[in-house]
Amino acid sequence: MSRDTVLTERQIEVLRLRAQGLSVTEIARRLGTTPASVSATERKARENIRRAENTLRLVRMLEAPLRVLVPPGTDLNDAVREVYRRADRAGIWVAHSFPSLAALIQRSAGDRIRGRRVLAEIEVVVTRDGEVLVAPGGDYPVDSRGV
Repeated sequence: MSRDTVLTERQIEVLRLRAQGLSVTEIARRLGTTPASVSATERKARENIRRAENTLRLVRMLEAPLRVLVPPGTDLNDAVREVYRRADRAGIWVAHSFPSLAALIQRSAGDRIRGRRVLAEIEVVVTRDGEVLVAPGGDYPVDSRGV
């Protein structure tokens, strides 16, 4: 089952049993190990999943046909308008309303936006299918979950 995944068989088994509602102690008994070992296995599995998701997100960002660099000093509403303007020119439908896109950018940018003012450069990318991704702090990727 773990072939071609980033998870080991043991990690898959622990996640499967956790999804069935078993406690760490119950899983440890079933697998003949310690609760600490089960917890460590689950923690590593979740880290592997997070890294795999971030890798896929990075690939989507690298392949995105539209990049909008928002410079410091820009008003958030102007940034949203620029994303829509550039997407329209590229023939891409953005899968967000204006308020939803503004909220996504603000949430994803974190401390690079205060109020509606951009404090540090933000890179916004739009995929061919209209998904909007925001690169965190000049590198990639953090899951914004608003997309």
